[in-house]
Amino acid sequence: MHILAVDDDPIILEILSAFVETMDDHEIVTAESVADALNIIEHQEKHFDCFLLDIQMPGTDGIEFCGILREMNAYLRTPIIMLTAMSEKSYIDKAFNAGATDYITKPFELNGLKGRLSLVEKIAIEARNTSSKLTNASPLRRNRDLVQQELNLHSPIPIFDVDGVIENHAMENYVTKLSRSELCGSVVIGFTIRHAADLFCNLSDFDFSCVITDVSEAISDCLLPAQRLVSYAGNGTYVAVVEGVTHIDLERLVNQMNRCIHAMELCTSDGMSLDVRICAGRPNRLVWRKGTAAVEALREAHISAEDAAEQLERELSCIWSTEMTA
Repeated sequence: MHILAVDDDPIILEILSAFVETMDDHEIVTAESVADALNIIEHQEKHFDCFLLDIQMPGTDGIEFCGILREMNAYLRTPIIMLTAMSEKSYIDKAFNAGATDYITKPFELNGLKGRLSLVEKIAIEARNTSSKLTNASPLRRNRDLVQQELNLHSPIPIFDVDGVIENHAMENYVTKLSRSELCGSVVIGFTIRHAADLFCNLSDFDFSCVITDVSEAISDCLLPAQRLVSYAGNGTYVAVVEGVTHIDLERLVNQMNRCIHAMELCTSDGMSLDVRICAGRPNRLVWRKGTAAVEALREAHISAEDAAEQLERELSCIWSTEMTA
């Protein structure tokens, strides 16, 4: 991978350079500020496959730079690893919300960094394959082209420009990064679009992607003012990690989300109105969950939401059958 590391500490950059030089498959370019990094990006012909960013830097900080990169078509999905001394949850939340892929705190182990680079390499290859076609694309054309290349019912779809919504692999890294004490006040909830498979079969790829994006916005907005991060996990299902909620009136929350979706007046590209509704699975508190256990909680939330949707359809089917018999 072609890596750009940005850090105002020359010693860190020296360590990273020496480390990457020992790896056959990677090469690194360094910058001591965001201004220098932007200048390098502008004048270097070779596309970067991964970014390593410090947070605290003079002028523009690493989180702001992460957001700037995500506004560039060439780096919409390129892996961004925060490499920082800032370990507070507030910084972790802001970094992932800005589009970070992973988060490593200093002092870091070089073997650990090597493992993280290996994990994001597949993402980097996928990002490189799409970025070359999107360099000068408008936002609408950009999203349409991405959908045509990647859409699959059971796989996550990239969602851009929705506050609080991050990619699925970033969500897994987020909950893995947090400690038990930081997770214990959080709840994970799954939400699923009812009849998602029917929508997928009956809509164009672009229209289905628009539905996924609009529903993600409704979910994210209705979870405010709580601190939340939402990701789309595929199959019409989302998982949300919500912080600081002592009690959740799930029925009221889902009704609010469905009213929000209804108010969006969703329709297809040719103007056909769409009736899109969601349901939710069982909230799962992340008390004492950490690492792989926290990731498992995301999977459980996903399954719970889809089970709830299936149960709802069975109940509705029974109601209709009873009425017809009567």
